[in-house]
Amino acid sequence: MAGISVGGGHGNRKSVDAEVSLLPTIDLLLCCVMFLLVTAVWNRLARVDVNQQVAGATTMDAPPEERITVYLQVSASGFTLASSAGDRLEIPRASPDTYDLVALRERLLERQRAQPGERDLVVAPDDGVPYEDVIAAVDAAVGAGFTDVSLSDRAPL
Repeated sequence: MAGISVGGGHGNRKSVDAEVSLLPTIDLLLCCVMFLLVTAVWNRLARVDVNQQVAGATTMDAPPEERITVYLQVSASGFTLASSAGDRLEIPRASPDTYDLVALRERLLERQRAQPGERDLVVAPDDGVPYEDVIAAVDAAVGAGFTDVSLSDRAPL
């Protein structure tokens, strides 16, 4: 066992050697190392890069741009693909318990082919939509070429 010698007794003096256990210190060090390994940078591989868009929030520094914003609303009845220009496309569910992700991807690819420079998309899920379905919609949008995906609490549809 590891220990620390703090001196010895001479003559009539009592020995002041003490046996100090280093095992708790080593255990604490190993726990810290394991925590740092678990929270290391390489866990970024499983994350989804999205931005949060707060309704009504604007910046005062830059003048507003005249851009068409594309919205993807995820609701209990299916998807709604719309834009600030006024167009609106309903994509109903494939079955009562699954969304039609194939049709969504086709419509997003058509939109991307019509406007190749468009990369922004706002995904606005309704309350009660499962998280897995929102992530599947974000994955379909990123796969169709919309690289700047934002999440919003509501879409102005």
